[in-house]
Amino acid sequence: MKNFSYADIIAATKGFSLGQLIGKGSHGSVYKGKLKDGKLVAVKKPLEGVRSLGDHDPKLSNEIDILSSIKNSSVVNLIGVCHGPANKFLIMEFMPNGSLHDLLHLHPEPPPWPRRTVMAIQIARAVLSLHEAKPPIIHRDIKSANILLDRNWNARLADFGLAVSDDSLQPPVSTVPAGTIGYMDPCYTESGQLGPKSDVFSFGVVLLELMSSRKVMDMDSDPSSIVAWAVPMIRARRVVEVCDRRVALPDGMLRPIDRMLSIAVRCVSENVERRPLMGEVVRELERVVEGLWWPIWGPIRRGITDRVHRCVRAWRRCVKKRVTTTKIACKDHLIDGGNHDCSDDGVSPRRKA
Repeated sequence: MKNFSYADIIAATKGFSLGQLIGKGSHGSVYKGKLKDGKLVAVKKPLEGVRSLGDHDPKLSNEIDILSSIKNSSVVNLIGVCHGPANKFLIMEFMPNGSLHDLLHLHPEPPPWPRRTVMAIQIARAVLSLHEAKPPIIHRDIKSANILLDRNWNARLADFGLAVSDDSLQPPVSTVPAGTIGYMDPCYTESGQLGPKSDVFSFGVVLLELMSSRKVMDMDSDPSSIVAWAVPMIRARRVVEVCDRRVALPDGMLRPIDRMLSIAVRCVSENVERRPLMGEVVRELERVVEGLWWPIWGPIRRGITDRVHRCVRAWRRCVKKRVTTTKIACKDHLIDGGNHDCSDDGVSPRRKA
């Protein structure tokens, strides 16, 4: 982990100018920065006047410790820290294509089904890498706004402000519930018992959101919760009604997507014991995707460019062409009077047509 000088960070962010602001959250703001060598970074700056985020803040120290122990292509990694006049700044990898939340709910071009299946596995592997760490790490705030997209549209897990790392996490331990409404495990919020399957529940919610593009909490709908809305339809085999209707379902994809949604239902089970562990989730998703793409990946392996490969590349070009960079203003969950904390860790600018 590299230590950056305060002068370098001031220069990189143009003095933390408003034009460099790319995200705000409960603990601070995130700015786009350009280092002397031309590398783009995301700089997490504590809120003005909040001295609790200084050198001795246990929450910030915990986040640094966790991020320092992770070097994984499936997460947004910590590059270094900067010791400012009163606080520390976290220097993160910069993700140029925004968040999964914005891609699903704000972009004019929704992702095609092959890209969604790839993202599902990437997110699952990211969570699994945390649970298999030594000691294990529980993220506690897995949501689409905390899943960022790199230059190749790969999904990367971000924002470890609420993450906990402790050998005592097996079996579950009691903590003060924390997270985002709609994604939080109800068994955790009711009892305070935290374990790896709390993350499994949140992943299941993200998987439902990824497949449907429905808001996780939609106060204008009944039911408002995506879980209460989707689970009964999936169990009744009304899969088409759950899938994002903006993107046509190609022939032969309905059954594999049904299997993916069935995995999501198991993840969000009200009974913690019935939820799979992330290792099982990853294995099942890999089998689904292998079966889903077998008819089209066979030709690819023989060196033939197929229609799905072209579809994904064309979608990337279309999105890149139609979007422009603007300052982000997260509209993730406008509930409780708009009191929502968006991801504040390595968020890239929102893009709009």
